[in-house]
Amino acid sequence: MDKSEKLQQWMESAIEDPLLFQRRKRVYTHLLGTAHFAALLAMKRGVDSEMAELAGLLHDISDYLTGDHNDHARKGAVLALRILNELELGSNDQQEQIALAIQHHSDKEQIGTPLDEVLKDADVLDHVFNYKMVIRREIPRLHALENELGLTFPFWQQLQEGE
Repeated sequence: MDKSEKLQQWMESAIEDPLLFQRRKRVYTHLLGTAHFAALLAMKRGVDSEMAELAGLLHDISDYLTGDHNDHARKGAVLALRILNELELGSNDQQEQIALAIQHHSDKEQIGTPLDEVLKDADVLDHVFNYKMVIRREIPRLHALENELGLTFPFWQQLQEGE
């Protein structure tokens, strides 16, 4: 079993109440989507795709486990470090890098490490493809992704603007 599968198994068992899991399923779907986009972007940019995938899976872990989005990036970084350590996923240095990327993922206006940038961009892509919305501060990243990937996203008119 690879690290991603091990982490997904843990996440699926972390919420034992089936009704609560159903309420949090939207966040779980976002975590999976972000993880997939992160792995893809990491491969394209020469960043460790396994670390990027783990960061994507855990970037909103605080929101997923608690249902509370407030200060979720900072709280999520602390939780992610604990989870990665408990499950023995990656070296201490890799765990720290993943936690820092999670802590920084909401700061879309700031440029960070290559792993930070992969996670931020993957989060933006999943907001667009999963939620069909774009957050105003994410628009410059979305345009940059169009240029980087050589794509024109055909759904600009259909996107809802979020906070």
